[in-house]
Amino acid sequence: MWNHIYWSINNLLQEWIKMYPIFIIFVVWLIIQWTKVIIDSIKYRRFYWWHIFTSWWFPSFHSWIATSATMLALLETGFDSVLFAVAVAFSILFAYDAMNLRYEAGQHAHYINDLRIDLQWVLTKNEKLPLKERIWHTPFEVIWWVIFGVILTYIIYYFAMIA
Repeated sequence: MWNHIYWSINNLLQEWIKMYPIFIIFVVWLIIQWTKVIIDSIKYRRFYWWHIFTSWWFPSFHSWIATSATMLALLETGFDSVLFAVAVAFSILFAYDAMNLRYEAGQHAHYINDLRIDLQWVLTKNEKLPLKERIWHTPFEVIWWVIFGVILTYIIYYFAMIA
């Protein structure tokens, strides 16, 4: 009986992925966010299930989801397609944003936090101190999760298409 249920669910998932390749992106997103929960749980030695909804720290959601979409475009349309070229351009943009633009935003948060302390800023109920300063990713983090995103998307794609 359990074997029949397993194969029924497996066949249903395969059909969904074949009919709707965007489903692969959602599966990758779930894996990204649960990976974040696992990493944070190990790091803080406490289970933080709500970190599935956070968009900060490691892994790089930007890089992973953009890479997954790019890999999906490659697998569906080929290396010489315009769609793949556009996806690569956006992946590079997201990786740049994850490393550089967000680094600058973190520096601004650092200076604002320092100003608040130096000026002894009185906070209202809705203001939080300190602002998050570590919202960027190192090049190593981005490259690692790009590689992982490519591999994960490839595995999910071929699991659905070949099986």
